[in-house]
Amino acid sequence: MGIFLDILLCFGVVLAQATFSTLLSAKGIYPDLCFILACVMGFYSGEHKGLMIGLTVGLFQDIFTPGGIGINMILKGLAGGLAGVTTHTFSTVTSLAIMLVTFALSLGCGLASLVVAYPVIDAPILFHALSSGLFPQGLYNSFLTLGIFWFIRYIGPSLSMVHLGRGTR
Repeated sequence: MGIFLDILLCFGVVLAQATFSTLLSAKGIYPDLCFILACVMGFYSGEHKGLMIGLTVGLFQDIFTPGGIGINMILKGLAGGLAGVTTHTFSTVTSLAIMLVTFALSLGCGLASLVVAYPVIDAPILFHALSSGLFPQGLYNSFLTLGIFWFIRYIGPSLSMVHLGRGTR
């Protein structure tokens, strides 16, 4: 039953991103809800759950959105797994750790996507992409990930029917 709920959650997030991305934009910066889901599950449940959710949501994103097959699956899976490794590296997951790790992962995923989309890129275009898109999106993803993580942590004890599968610590 847990795998079915995970697949349903991943499918729902891909649909939510496709449907509500314009409502969630802030001055032309769109959050990557699939990336945020992978990171939150990694922070909350550990690297195995973050990797599995990241691979699943990335696969759904590759299937249902235009673009190359495989890049989102690899990047979201790595992001979820590396976010989960953070829970083992630090004794407690703090707000600063979530912000820094999510920002670094978002920036890395954005740069990897940029290199795959445009293999030959010069410095002015790269600087423009970083300053106008990747840095603000990284900050936006970081704040949303932090808010969702603490919201789940706050309401987690009251959700006795939903089991998010906390990993070993």
